[in-house]
Amino acid sequence: HSAFNLPYGTSKGALDRLVTAASIELASLGVRANAINPGPIDTGWMDSQTRDHLTAMTPAGRLGNPEDTANLVAFLLSEQGGWVTGQVLHSNGGFGVV
Repeated sequence: HSAFNLPYGTSKGALDRLVTAASIELASLGVRANAINPGPIDTGWMDSQTRDHLTAMTPAGRLGNPEDTANLVAFLLSEQGGWVTGQVLHSNGGFGVV
């Protein structure tokens, strides 16, 4: 989503690189760095036309909800997620691949 929206695309690209660099530079301090790039999350902002359009673009057959993102954050902060660092995680139900 960077074409015709340069500021947004540029900031997302910078965030990707920041996560990679931070994971290397801060590892000796025990800091892990990751980013979550969610797909469309239904938080009530969408009208029905937008909701239907975005759902059709998602192979999972549904939009994300806040709990989907919260569960991923909880995993990353848990002991089980301790080996994950330097990643941009696309949590999107396959959005955009259709």
